[in-house]
Amino acid sequence: MLRLCNLRYLRYEENMEAREEAGESKLAEDLDLEHVLGDWRKIATAGLRTVPSPPSVRFRAALKWANVSCLEGRYKSAVEAYKIAMSLAPRVSLARRKGMVDENFDMVEAPQGEENELLLNTFSLASDAAAAAIHRGQLETAIEFIEQSRELLWKDALGLPSDLDRLETTNPSLASHLSEVLEELEQSINRGSPGSPIARPDVRAPWLTAPREKVKSEGSADDRWNSIVGTVRASEAGFQNFLRPWSLDSLREEDAPVPVGPVVLLNSSYLRCDAIILVSTNEPVLVPLEQTSKADLERLAAQVITGVKELEEGAATGFQFDKAVMEPVLKELWERVVSPILKKLDEVAFSGGKHVGLVPTGAFTWLPLHAASAIRNGKSRKGSDSGGDEEGGATPLRPDPLSRYSFYYSTTLQSLLHRPRSKSTNSSRVLVVSDQPSRRASLLGGIVTSIQALKSQLSSNATDGAEDPVRSNIHIESLEGPAVAVPDAIFKALRPAPVLYESGEETDAPEGVDAVHLSCPTFCDALRPASSSWRVADGSSIRISDLFTAWFYSRRHDAPTLPEFVFSSTTSHRIDGPATAGSGAVRLPQELMTPEAALQFAGVKGVIGQLWNAKSEDASVIATHVYKAAVTSGGALRDDRPTHTHPITGKVSRGRGVTSPNGSTPVGHHAGPAWETKGLEDGLTALRAANVPLFRTVPFVRYGP
Repeated sequence: MLRLCNLRYLRYEENMEAREEAGESKLAEDLDLEHVLGDWRKIATAGLRTVPSPPSVRFRAALKWANVSCLEGRYKSAVEAYKIAMSLAPRVSLARRKGMVDENFDMVEAPQGEENELLLNTFSLASDAAAAAIHRGQLETAIEFIEQSRELLWKDALGLPSDLDRLETTNPSLASHLSEVLEELEQSINRGSPGSPIARPDVRAPWLTAPREKVKSEGSADDRWNSIVGTVRASEAGFQNFLRPWSLDSLREEDAPVPVGPVVLLNSSYLRCDAIILVSTNEPVLVPLEQTSKADLERLAAQVITGVKELEEGAATGFQFDKAVMEPVLKELWERVVSPILKKLDEVAFSGGKHVGLVPTGAFTWLPLHAASAIRNGKSRKGSDSGGDEEGGATPLRPDPLSRYSFYYSTTLQSLLHRPRSKSTNSSRVLVVSDQPSRRASLLGGIVTSIQALKSQLSSNATDGAEDPVRSNIHIESLEGPAVAVPDAIFKALRPAPVLYESGEETDAPEGVDAVHLSCPTFCDALRPASSSWRVADGSSIRISDLFTAWFYSRRHDAPTLPEFVFSSTTSHRIDGPATAGSGAVRLPQELMTPEAALQFAGVKGVIGQLWNAKSEDASVIATHVYKAAVTSGGALRDDRPTHTHPITGKVSRGRGVTSPNGSTPVGHHAGPAWETKGLEDGLTALRAANVPLFRTVPFVRYGP
């Protein structure tokens, strides 16, 4: 039935073109369109009871209905269709994971030869759905569309546990029964339909014919699905939102996790480009980015990727890269994207704080938005310049935006809402991994590597003998060099291990690693982000999928737990995925998920990484300021913790701190290091003050506050 609707729409388009050329009335074709949209709607809502409609088919029908409605400017109809698609998306995602969806009739239409390249074809769904909602003035719906779809897509692409995976660990029987009903739905088993596979015993799935004990139930498979999902939500602890699409109202709940500072979602669609600001007001604030388009952003992204490749291959010098690529790209981003956002932030975020979270989608994920304010009026910002070039006739610069705002990235809004890991002590475990042997000092003296910077700031002797309660509780474990930095040793070190109280007593329960410092060559696979990796000793690699398997799928009692902080520093960074067409144009996957971004998405609170190769001495400056900030910001008394404002409710609360074993921090009791990314800004300021060029400062990015 869905194929028939699609063919009818193709015939409608052909007839419309013919009538436009002939100058004839389009009334009959408009009626055809109404019929096609109506049929898609019936399939999507399971309105055609005589025709089997698996969730994946209903999902595709909803998307076709939504896409055509957008093309025809019927945004009210499009939003209705996208809402139905989002309600079906969780079960379609589960069916795809279980291999139940017919790949010849998949939910996306991929170009020939690229059917399995998920990232090339599906992320526009989130952006287009949000753009349709924005056209209708429904900003909260737009945010929910972005979050609901991208959360599912990235979890699938990275292989992170689904809601059903979590249920299997607590109630395997109920999870198995739900899987059976899902397979029944996907096989279109309408027992009253003679065309259904279930009506033919020879094509029934084995589990349908084998005698086994089942939960007794009545009604259709759809009714049983809803009944089981309702049972899980009501009876299983922690599953009240099982397979429930995320809602912005969850941010308004009492004691809900709070993002730090204002959060800006950037949406890129062929329909329009926008920024949505969440600040301490009751409603999101829209910033239409009318001076740019999806095509413009993709052009800039291709320009950056091409330039970085030439820089790394030695085809261009750093000076040439800055003049030909960085300066024009950053200037255009400033004028068309960042400047309008900062102007609106000045109006609405007066109490929102300095740190601004950027949640990019689509082509925005490929662009260095964080550095756009480093260059304006065509002049590169160096040091603390506060004015333009008088000889060049540039207008004087107003106070530098970087002194008012600092930017961090987040893959999704929800990834900012992970609750902090519970700790029973103030001790901190830091794991250092490097494919190179340990270096204590350079031949000329001084700190020249990021690992040296870490040890200089976190070691207990870093204070010239003075007692430091924060540093004295930091335990550094180093795996440096080809003999020790091997995967088995790394995963063993990531497991929980006993640590010491300040009094010297050993903890009753082992603690996981709090921070990980990786100084290894990095490989970013833009098409298959779960395959992104860090190369360690002997040519071995630690892939994102390896880490996630250890963190989320291990059944060991001492399975590794997620760290709070990761610093990834490398002089060798390679990205794979962008392709060059025969015309010379660069074709990019619709979204970029770097390995550092993947860690933040999975639940690591803060991650510092790079977009391309960086010099070792620059990384050491960044590491010095990052780890210095971790120590100096740590150890604060509970009443001295900084305050921040909830971006939705406006409620003011204090920053989250580490709790002591009894759940409280007594007066005078010092907490451990504050594993945050904000020290990166101090490091970049130091590099700019030394007139370090753009190609050496722009690659450093931070994910999470």
